Amino acid sequence: MSGTLKNDDINFKKFGEVKLEEYQEYIKGQLEVLFPNSDVKKEWNAMREERALNIYSPRVDVAVGPFATHGRYGMDYDEMFNVDSTCEFVQHLITYNRDNLNRYGDFVEADTYESVIYQNSNARCFMAIEIENKVSRKHLMGGAINASALGRLGVVIPWTDDKLKAFVRLVRYLHFLKKVDKNTFNTTNLLIVTKEQFHTALSDVTNV
Repeated sequence: MSGTLKNDDINFKKFGEVKLEEYQEYIKGQLEVLFPNSDVKKEWNAMREERALNIYSPRVDVAVGPFATHGRYGMDYDEMFNVDSTCEFVQHLITYNRDNLNRYGDFVEADTYESVIYQNSNARCFMAIEIENKVSRKHLMGGAINASALGRLGVVIPWTDDKLKAFVRLVRYLHFLKKVDKNTFNTTNLLIVTKEQFHTALSDVTNV
């Protein structure tokens, strides 16, 4: 990439003109400001250390450490939530997620802050973020499951309105499976946030 997209560029550039790779680099930089003591990686290979097991190894678009590849960091993640800026940022994301879920009806009740942050106790990173644009619905499901399973907080960022609707429909589907006692996936820690909402949440907290 020829250059890094800065916050001022995002503010004055229409989101329709921002390339996904630029946005990915932008949120990585902003997250490094928000989490100065944590490593932030793009295209993080979540199971690189497990090659001997010959298992699927997803690459997460953006991930915030510490990375629990050789042990558990549950207590470290708990401590991160005690930082005011982190707490405020996550609360913004939870509010936006609730707004997005309610956009298409109230079939799914968004979870509380406490439920969200304590759901995935044995996470592999603090935050796993998947940005989804021109992919199939099956790919969307994979991205959502990877984000939720790997991150203490899983965040999916739909690039377009149709992808937003697809993510919401996916969560509603999984919620329905649970409601009728069928096998499903727990999405308590999965937050659906648009690229504009994620940008706003970052800007409100980092002031960069």
